Amino acid sequence: MKTIIKTLVLVSISLSLAIGARACTTFCLSDSTHLVFGRNYDFPTGYGLVVINKRNVKKTTAMLRPPEKTMEWTSKYGSITFNQIGQEFPHGGINEKGLVIEMMWLEGTRYPEADERYGLTELQWIQYQLDNAASVEEVLASREWLRISNQSTAPLHFLVCDANGNTASIEYIEGKMVFHRGEDLPLRVLSNDMYGESLKYTESRSESGGKKNTPWTSSSPDRFARAAYMIKNYEDEDIIDYSFDILKAVSQGSYTHWSIVYDISNLSINYRTLPNQEIRSLSLEDFDFSCGSPALYVDINENIPDIERAFRPCNYQTNRDLLENVCNNVKFLSQMPPEARDMTANYPETTSCAP
Repeated sequence: MKTIIKTLVLVSISLSLAIGARACTTFCLSDSTHLVFGRNYDFPTGYGLVVINKRNVKKTTAMLRPPEKTMEWTSKYGSITFNQIGQEFPHGGINEKGLVIEMMWLEGTRYPEADERYGLTELQWIQYQLDNAASVEEVLASREWLRISNQSTAPLHFLVCDANGNTASIEYIEGKMVFHRGEDLPLRVLSNDMYGESLKYTESRSESGGKKNTPWTSSSPDRFARAAYMIKNYEDEDIIDYSFDILKAVSQGSYTHWSIVYDISNLSINYRTLPNQEIRSLSLEDFDFSCGSPALYVDINENIPDIERAFRPCNYQTNRDLLENVCNNVKFLSQMPPEARDMTANYPETTSCAP
């Protein structure tokens, strides 16, 4: 038992390090016909998978030790996610209802202590919301019975947007969920500082001074402010192209490995990666999300000339190979022990189609 608990701790620590990208930027942008969500993922390595997750799949809590209770649920919606740790542990994605969730690093995050609610690790919490929520309101309502466990050591916050354009930032400050939405979210942007602090910084930096007199830097406040400035000055041009322009403006050069634009209005995704700058597009309409067929994946850096040939069934080895590549190419992840990699890679094998 001690060995198992030790392994679980190592898994939690290793996962937190794996998603510790400290320079990510997200935003929402809309015009009269489109609603999009942009995201840069910045990290030392860009290995990853695009995963097709199925509806009607029975799942349980992964990699949490007592006093956390085991939680079970069945996915209501299919989703497409971007994963660097393997299937079921996404960094972000979109579901069939148009809900998008993306995470970013936030120093100072403190998750709640264990209580009567269920707990999930930070990445499984993302998958749970994509599995079950159709709106920002439903994501926020889940706080009544669900929280991110304090066994999740990665300090993260989240930007969430639904098909109606409702948007919220979600943070865990001093053990409590803090969120901004509606009038409390005047700028639909998030980087790596608390939303309130980023908003104050942006308001203090006038448009003329910020644009003409003070050079933009790669700091979190400036990335937030620059994205907000470009959103405010968006005019009648292609919204997908303009979104990629925003992501380029706040990129971290060779540290930015993924640039993703979710076209929520059309339930589609456009993305490019550092080694493959060709924009690839996926439509949720092109995939069968029924549980009778296996979850699928494609390497995030691959071209997709044909969906049927490009996407392959996920399995243990898929996840294990991904973990091996990520861990072996990030110095501080090389300490993740083989048994922890095995446990993470094997988790999807514990899921099954609901009757």
